Amino acid sequence: NIVTGVFVDGAIQMSKSDRVTMLEKKERQKAETACHLLELLITMDTDESGTLTAEEFAIAIERPDVIAFLSALEISTGEASVIFRVLDSNGDGLVDLLEFVDGMSLFKGEAKSSDIQ
Repeated sequence: NIVTGVFVDGAIQMSKSDRVTMLEKKERQKAETACHLLELLITMDTDESGTLTAEEFAIAIERPDVIAFLSALEISTGEASVIFRVLDSNGDGLVDLLEFVDGMSLFKGEAKSSDIQ
């Protein structure tokens, strides 16, 4: 019984360690994605205002480098106007850094239909 107890205790400790490692890895990936999205916003922001207009976004999303960048992040470009409306969460016609990173994170991988409505 003592051997079994030691084995179970060891397994529980390893499981906890694995979960912590997995969460840390996920947080690192999230931070890396945010950095990549910041870099993308900077390249798309042609007037260097720190925000994107619908026009800047529509032009940039057609560029091969932006398409490749989004593809590497597993973000489908779809229709630019729909994506821009989702990104512009406060409805002011501009997408700032926070809206861009938060919104693009919704599109990473498979966006849910509820996210884009």
